[in-house]
Amino acid sequence: MNVFNKILRGDKVIWIVALLLGIISLIVVYSATSAYATNNYKGDTGKVLMRHLGTLVFGFMMMYATYKINYKHFAKAALLLLIPCLALLVYTLVFGQHLNEANRSINIGGFSFQPSEMAKIILITYLARQLIMMEGKVYNFKDFLIKLALPILCTVGLIFTENLSTALILTAVCMVLLFVGRARFVHILSLVGLCVVGMGFYLALDAISTNRHNRHALKAQQVAIAQGDTSKEYKEKQSRVMTWVNRIKTMGEDKENIDPFDDRHMQRTYADIAVASGSIFGKGPGKSEQRNFLPHPYSDFIYAIIIEEYGIVGGIIVLLLYVILFTRVIRIVSRRAVTFGALMSFGLGFLVVMQAMVNMGVSIGLLPVTGQPMPFVSMGGTSLMATGIILGMILSVTRTMEDEAISDQQELEIIKETIDTEDERELESGD
Repeated sequence: MNVFNKILRGDKVIWIVALLLGIISLIVVYSATSAYATNNYKGDTGKVLMRHLGTLVFGFMMMYATYKINYKHFAKAALLLLIPCLALLVYTLVFGQHLNEANRSINIGGFSFQPSEMAKIILITYLARQLIMMEGKVYNFKDFLIKLALPILCTVGLIFTENLSTALILTAVCMVLLFVGRARFVHILSLVGLCVVGMGFYLALDAISTNRHNRHALKAQQVAIAQGDTSKEYKEKQSRVMTWVNRIKTMGEDKENIDPFDDRHMQRTYADIAVASGSIFGKGPGKSEQRNFLPHPYSDFIYAIIIEEYGIVGGIIVLLLYVILFTRVIRIVSRRAVTFGALMSFGLGFLVVMQAMVNMGVSIGLLPVTGQPMPFVSMGGTSLMATGIILGMILSVTRTMEDEAISDQQELEIIKETIDTEDERELESGD
């Protein structure tokens, strides 16, 4: 047990939560990937499981490696990596892999990588550093704009156009972090205003660009038909904005007047069936039926599969694990007050929990369909790696807190020994 305590120091509850989430991930992903294995691995679910196990182990390795680093080094790293990270987001936006009508990932050595996952970590760590640097100092709106608002706007803006849900989550986390870090409330409100203006500008630009593209495409088809070429088809391009609007509209439509199995409602329908059929204790491990119909049952809708197989009880257990994780993060803040380690841990912990809640909300029909995976549970390389790094950074803070507590205790023992020695000398001289 002493060896275990030496190897895995820091907050033991966070270690246990991470381990339990990893075990749940293996079990549920193995069940949810039956159709995926059939389409990509000739039905060999064992291959899919081993691949996911390898990714999960790598995530734990990243978690352990990060945990071994003194968290104070993360402040300097975030400062150095912020600009390169923004450059990588620009590169992804222009040259990234086009998937699901968006450029979100790049290919590195045959592996798909989403820079936005690392951008979230770097931005939150950078903000924690800047808030501590500005703590207790008199600064005006210009300082706030350059040192805090501009990095948020640039990072979120580059993510926003291709991944709305991630951008909104990151924006919410940044706003809360600014509030906890004691930024001026009027400055936070002004940042909200800048975000709204920026969004409005993008909406207008997107509408103009889409309309122009459709006009040119239609004109090209008409010219081709006039020249006797009927092979050219006109395909109307749908703007990203309309994609978002349609997803929101889908939630508010009257279910009695729609086809629940058309392209727009299919995901929502199968997720609802999965949740409803799970009942209290579920159908049992590996007995999900909707995994064969949901497009991404191992990532975006993995919570629906958890409820279908393990019922409401299983869903509550997973929910409680994330709640417990967040309470441990709050514990760090309560013990460390407003310090870099506390702010960084709060921001990163809040990010993980909020992302998990969005995934759950989508699965049970409370939120529009998004592409948010469940941290440390859903299948996915970049997501697992990023979550491992986040948990490692939080554990690094708790390990340092442990070391400082030991140092304080040792100092008290030395002082106590000194006092006892002086008392003994006085007694001896008295004799």
